[in-house]
Amino acid sequence: MTKVKKPTSGIQQQRTIDFAIREMNEDERRVSISFSSEQAVSRWFGSEILSHDAGCVILDRINSIGVALFNHKRDVVIGKIENARVDDTEKKTYADIVFDDDDESERIYKKVKSGTLKGISVGYSVDVWEEVMAGKMSSNGRYTGPAYIATRWTPLEISVVSVPADDSVGVGRELDNEREDNNMPNLPNLNEPPVATVNVDAERQAAIVAERQRVTDINSLCREFDIDSNSYIAEGKTIDEVRSLVLEQIKERNKPSISSVKVTKDESEKVREAASDAIIMRSGRSIEKPADGAREFRALSLRDIAIDCLIREGVSNAQRLDNEELFKRALSPDSQFASILSSSVNKSMATAYSGNNTTFQAWTGRGSNTDFKDAEVYQISEAGELSKMSQTGEFKFDEMSDSKATKKIATFGKKFGITRQALINDDISILTRIPEAYVRAAGRGINKLVYSILTTNGSIYDNKALFHADHSNLASSGGAISVVTLGAGKAAMRKQKNLRGKETLNISPKFLLVSPDKEVEALQLLNSTADPSGSNAGVANVFRNSLDLVVDAELTGNAWYLAASALDIDTIEVTYLNGEDMPKLESRVGFDYLGMEWRIYIDYGVNVLDYRGLYKNVGN
Repeated sequence: MTKVKKPTSGIQQQRTIDFAIREMNEDERRVSISFSSEQAVSRWFGSEILSHDAGCVILDRINSIGVALFNHKRDVVIGKIENARVDDTEKKTYADIVFDDDDESERIYKKVKSGTLKGISVGYSVDVWEEVMAGKMSSNGRYTGPAYIATRWTPLEISVVSVPADDSVGVGRELDNEREDNNMPNLPNLNEPPVATVNVDAERQAAIVAERQRVTDINSLCREFDIDSNSYIAEGKTIDEVRSLVLEQIKERNKPSISSVKVTKDESEKVREAASDAIIMRSGRSIEKPADGAREFRALSLRDIAIDCLIREGVSNAQRLDNEELFKRALSPDSQFASILSSSVNKSMATAYSGNNTTFQAWTGRGSNTDFKDAEVYQISEAGELSKMSQTGEFKFDEMSDSKATKKIATFGKKFGITRQALINDDISILTRIPEAYVRAAGRGINKLVYSILTTNGSIYDNKALFHADHSNLASSGGAISVVTLGAGKAAMRKQKNLRGKETLNISPKFLLVSPDKEVEALQLLNSTADPSGSNAGVANVFRNSLDLVVDAELTGNAWYLAASALDIDTIEVTYLNGEDMPKLESRVGFDYLGMEWRIYIDYGVNVLDYRGLYKNVGN
């Protein structure tokens, strides 16, 4: 008996499938097609299967120098190949043919558009074969022998062909004339005895039967759900493809309620909102109205969410990736997973900002600068009194004066990050507690600057201390908080003069600012019906409920302050760039380490605009 050879690597072979046009762009002369699948093909050595598992199809060559031919004729180039790719789910390869505009290419292009030419054939070479004996299972667990499976193969060119011979998909495969005399080896069938010759007529008849069955199955399925089947049949859809399309139409009709982690319209936006809300809820924070799907995502770890994102992006084997590879692929700059992490941090930051426990906002003014340049704020003096005029008297010119203060802002910020190790450890606290801490730190920084202006009593725009005898806003001697001392402070504020000293401003205090050491003393006075310091209980407390109490730990000791409303007169202003008082957050995939990093910053300045709305008593 003559020993028959097995398949040899590196020999160019061909196979043809139905020209299933998925999309056509006539402006670009671009036709999107499928050019291979895992459909078994009978060769003289047995059943041949091209594996489409990850890493099996080498597309570098066809994507870089691949061309489209007619009938595999190397001298009849009709276009270029672009965007060759593997669909892990469908186990098929797809590509775009961009037809040339020469006469021969135009002729073929027109026949393709009209449907006259329906065959697509791929020329390929196999580098690695897996031999699966009869009754045995392939290494990927999906095929039973006998078969030869190409586990590493390279598409070389794609041809539009005119002579189909066998078709288990739609139209047919290229007539297979590969023999040993044209550099193809004699190869064995794995069954014994070897199969001698392919019965082309029988296979053609089988293809006709299969096509009839396909049409019947599609018509029956579509009729059951009242769906038009003509387009599916004309496009060469398989029954499995039609089932998927019909299912999508049924889902759209019925709009079912959420029973698993799913999103309907505007998918990426909905997924981001649901997943980020879920992360915040997992961290122990409450959300009044969580996004649809958030409660389902809440049961998922960060790894599970990363897997879900990669699957939505087309990575079918995401759940089989190890942690290192999974998060490396999930944390690409524009990935959905990175967007979810950033959204979670932003929401945590916004929650912390709304719950900040700083007090400066109660009594200071809020301003805006359009840039970082010093901005001058002018105070215009009062007008002079109108003079009584005689019949021949002249009008006297009145010169008003002004005073100016300067407003300036600066940038304050920090950077923080989450490492891949933290993601693997499912440490969601980093996504919530860290941004919350930095937001509170931003507010705390402003608060500290505001109250330091009061306590340090530095020079202001007129080169005098903020609280100074010349400003008439500093008590001549210290005293406890009482009706008498508050009355003296209130009187001093009412008597404040305008710039020219011709107008009494009649300013009334609205806030009493104290340290925690003086809080009880202040509360007792402001809430008592009778004067706490009076010997007669019948003496009314005129300051009862007349001032808003502000207590802040940045103030220390016995000193206390009165402040007017910022609506009545300028005092201390917190100035923000373009009025934006919330810290900004920016993110990127980590450059210096594996993970994600954020930077938080805010642009502001604390500026004294006028002293007349403030009063200080050093206390005792």
